[in-house]
Amino acid sequence: MRSSEQAGMVAAMIGVLLAGAAPLRAAESDFEGCLKTALAEKPGKVREMEIEREERGGKIYKFEIKDREGKEWKVLVNARTGRLVETEEAVARGNAAFENGAKISSEEARRSALEKVPGRVKEVERKLEKEGTPVYEVEIVPRGGGGEREVEIDALTGKVREVREELYEIGEQEGD
Repeated sequence: MRSSEQAGMVAAMIGVLLAGAAPLRAAESDFEGCLKTALAEKPGKVREMEIEREERGGKIYKFEIKDREGKEWKVLVNARTGRLVETEEAVARGNAAFENGAKISSEEARRSALEKVPGRVKEVERKLEKEGTPVYEVEIVPRGGGGEREVEIDALTGKVREVREELYEIGEQEGD
């Protein structure tokens, strides 16, 4: 599928998804521009897209892209400005670059994340930031309700780097 077809399909899904939601500001509704930014950073197939709210209140689009070599990337784009926020490579357990750089275990990351957001851990993912920094992304269903939270833990220090609340998610889910 060409990227223009992919953009149209994803934009249509977003329109259906947001039909009942409060309208986004005009600058935040430039989904196609954000998608172009993500695909310019990592060309490939968009497998999943999420709209997330950062702790500071800003919204971001998070695109999961599988590139031509089969690598999976998370590309985050600021929904208001359309600018690239962050690029992370999803890596499996045993990835040498991650394992050689990480100083804490996934269990320690899980504990740190639960201290910040009490609830049930849904998944712990390993990521390498664009510059090679290893991080854990801990997905939590919060005890107090609300949207799923993604707590990013620095794999070197065990400190919480950021927390984002998932507002919407479309695309291929784990196990699909």
